[in-house]
Amino acid sequence: MPVIRILDDGLANQIAAGEVVERPASVVKELVENALDARADRIQVSIREGGIQSIEVSDNGTGMDREDAQLAFERHATSKIRRERDLFSIRSLGFRGEALPSIASVSRLTLTTSRGEAEPATRVRLEGGTRREVEEAVRDRGTSVRVEDLFFNTPARLKYLKTVNTEVSHVADAVGRIALAHPTVSFSLKHNDREIFRTPGDGKLVHVVHALYGKQAAKAMLLFAGEDADFQVEGVAGRPELTRSNRSYLSILINGRYIRSIPLSQAILRGYDTLLPIGRYPIVVMRTEMDPKLVDVNVHPAKLEVRLSKEKELCRLIETTLKNLFRREVLIPAVENPWKQEKPRHREKPVQERLRLDRPAERGRKPTSPVRHEWNYPAGVKETGAAFSEMLAADGDGSSLPREDDSPTWKEKTVKERKSDSAEAAFKKKAEPVENKGDRAPFPDLLPLAQIHGTYLVCQTEDGFYLVDQHAAHERIYYERFFKGLKERGTEPQPLLIPLTVECGPGEAETLSAWIPQLAEWGVEMETFGQGVFMIRSHPRWFPQGREESLIREMVDWLKAGRPLDMARMRDEGAKMMACKAAIKANHHLRREEMTELLQQLADCDIPYTCPHGRPILVHFTTREIEKMFKRVM
Repeated sequence: MPVIRILDDGLANQIAAGEVVERPASVVKELVENALDARADRIQVSIREGGIQSIEVSDNGTGMDREDAQLAFERHATSKIRRERDLFSIRSLGFRGEALPSIASVSRLTLTTSRGEAEPATRVRLEGGTRREVEEAVRDRGTSVRVEDLFFNTPARLKYLKTVNTEVSHVADAVGRIALAHPTVSFSLKHNDREIFRTPGDGKLVHVVHALYGKQAAKAMLLFAGEDADFQVEGVAGRPELTRSNRSYLSILINGRYIRSIPLSQAILRGYDTLLPIGRYPIVVMRTEMDPKLVDVNVHPAKLEVRLSKEKELCRLIETTLKNLFRREVLIPAVENPWKQEKPRHREKPVQERLRLDRPAERGRKPTSPVRHEWNYPAGVKETGAAFSEMLAADGDGSSLPREDDSPTWKEKTVKERKSDSAEAAFKKKAEPVENKGDRAPFPDLLPLAQIHGTYLVCQTEDGFYLVDQHAAHERIYYERFFKGLKERGTEPQPLLIPLTVECGPGEAETLSAWIPQLAEWGVEMETFGQGVFMIRSHPRWFPQGREESLIREMVDWLKAGRPLDMARMRDEGAKMMACKAAIKANHHLRREEMTELLQQLADCDIPYTCPHGRPILVHFTTREIEKMFKRVM
């Protein structure tokens, strides 16, 4: 008997299913992508018990005839590619021809499809990958795929699925990401006949954000766009005060495909720079268009990871585009009336909140109302047209949402500020700028009145007053001053009176040894001192006093871990440390002229809205909100 033999088709399909079909959300993703490739503009997803009991995806795409409906369940049967060179210009979402046979091999599957050309529809039934029935059926143009009893013949895989609510959350995330990539397609998702979300399919990305994350998130979105010779990026980025505790709200879309990419995620975070608090992440949807030859989507079974030919150039474009966006925006959060009583009315909940209500243990339980701090936009932002903040009072159906540019191409979705004459006048009336540095948003003219607890400055403007955190303001001033100074001072070495020694393992020593010439160019003189021991004799002069050793050891730790050393990042950390130590602290009383000087220096900063660690420097109390508190207006 030969030792090597060819696997039968059923076993091969089950092995392929292990790569493609991880959980119900994987099935939904593959079926929805097939519907998009069939040019559907309306896709309905319905699941039961988290998708374990059943999944049904119905679309109004091109459909298939009887012959194609049967061929679709053969391994590597696809309409997306025909020759080798097609692999280098893939525009479709699916192309391997493994999804349908893999799904069918671990479920009971029924496919009903019609081309809608006065010919009968076709229904194909399979169980465990074995074809049971092919018959005529009745349906409109398009395709419906119903998957029942997922993993019924692979109990080990079924055992490792999570709770129903967890699986629903994964399905909602998968459909939501695809909806963000295709705002011109209407998506609906139901669980146990209860609608979780629905998108209008009108091409407005912010409407999809509203459907997924709620109205407050949609109001806080800013439109951005940028391009270079190879890439075009556009999307929406949440204002810095709108943050989450993890990176899952960063949606990166390349040529209509949602992907995961650590370098691109880091580029987005660098675009926010010092605007985010430590440990907090923004809501960003970024769509990127590029020549398919620059991206290889065939490196991951589920196609969630890609390989980019010019990744560094794309990262640079993303970072620059976002930094330019925030430089043009007024990023001062406004405070609503803390005693404001909202009128009871229907409010559309974000997807995450709707999913939590589906837990069996919470059904019938009276929901608690967590304390929420909501931010208004500073005066004038609504009039500029640069932000998605033109929201009306209505809720629910999305009709009150701001409108993106209706022009057909992404390039015409402007990144310039479009201000009408009346809006310009209204803006200037409410906040006269101290200085307008290039395309930076104007900073309000703050008149200091008093100091609270030696910590906060009370400053008056024509449309209300501001509270300024004096330590955060001074820290921002020093940070920008030190960062520029450190950059100008370069890498001139400062000899150490007592050299530092660093010990590391054999593999780490090899990595570190290779960096010795480069470190010398940066002002870090290092030499070997025995097996696995290095001696450091100098460091750059810009290292902050008292932090020399910790910064050197941080550099070494990065290199020992095999990561490239970023001197700009090290300089940034040094500037933050020096600024924090040098800035005035709380309970430090200031004279009136010192307050004025502090505010003038703050107005001269490039980003005068947050400290280097992302905490807000000033908040705005509008005159109208003050009048509401005192019942002068109702």
